[in-house]
Amino acid sequence: MNGAFRPQRVTGQQRYAIEIADRLVRAGAEEVRPGRFWGGSAVRTWIWSLFVLPGRTWRSVLVSLTARAPVLHPRQVLAVHDLFVLTNPEWYSTSYIRSHVPMLRLQLRSAAAVVAVSQPVADQLAASARTGPVTLAPNAPSELFLNVEQVDGVIERLGLEPGSFLLAIGSHDPRKNLARLAASWSAVPEEVRLACPLAIVGGGAAIYAQGEIAWPSGTIITGYVGDEELARLYEAARAVVFVSLAEGFGLPIVEAAAAGVERFVLSDIDVFHWIAGEGAVYVDPTSEAAMSEALTAAVRQQAWPTARIDVRRFAWERSASAVMEAARRVSEE
Repeated sequence: MNGAFRPQRVTGQQRYAIEIADRLVRAGAEEVRPGRFWGGSAVRTWIWSLFVLPGRTWRSVLVSLTARAPVLHPRQVLAVHDLFVLTNPEWYSTSYIRSHVPMLRLQLRSAAAVVAVSQPVADQLAASARTGPVTLAPNAPSELFLNVEQVDGVIERLGLEPGSFLLAIGSHDPRKNLARLAASWSAVPEEVRLACPLAIVGGGAAIYAQGEIAWPSGTIITGYVGDEELARLYEAARAVVFVSLAEGFGLPIVEAAAAGVERFVLSDIDVFHWIAGEGAVYVDPTSEAAMSEALTAAVRQQAWPTARIDVRRFAWERSASAVMEAARRVSEE
């Protein structure tokens, strides 16, 4: 196991890596982590991943579950969360593009096996120059979202009331579409916004192209929150809003559904349909008018689908088993 993800703050890729890696280690895999010096900064961890880790694991099957992976390794099983740095470089900073575009291309070319986190990503990989089979091992809800514990004060601290707010999850990554969401929310009548505010959960990162967002009244910016607080926010929300322009998976959808959310406003994109089926209201993520209408309906709880998202389709145990099987195939080649 490539443990380069361990020093990072936990977001989508790191959650995936933690859940899969912990299960594979319990099944007998050995995890190699950067020491205190190498793990002390993002730059040093990258150097360790690219140059130290391959030398230590050259004769082994190496499973890498995030982008922090060697570009050259003869027996690497590589998890691919998305291909956006290749397909939509405008979403990233210039320095990130210069470093990560060539790295991802080399990783895909040299990997002995590739794991995709969703069927649409698997389809993209199959349609690309990548040859060989692609293993499907999706994200899943973690246990704490399936059994939400009460976290004292998180709702009150943010000035929210259970059942009387909408919840949107997203970093400042441009593909999360927060600027358009802000404009759409601005078009909702102020009395509606104040009666049921929109809470925005997520942080920023230097890798993304930055831009200022003008949020209207009736918006609460929480910043990054831990998993326990996030689970409580899911459980207490009237609806969850996720209007990204593109996603490799969409972990907040399955987390929220596991925590009991029944109303979703989602982008009309393939991967969200693959996850949610008929259990959501879908909107054109480029249409502010469509989003405003859906947000107003979410507040007023109007015209909502009766179908529910089946989170039983997604389980970390099954995904870990799929990754392990891919590693076994590589070991036998």
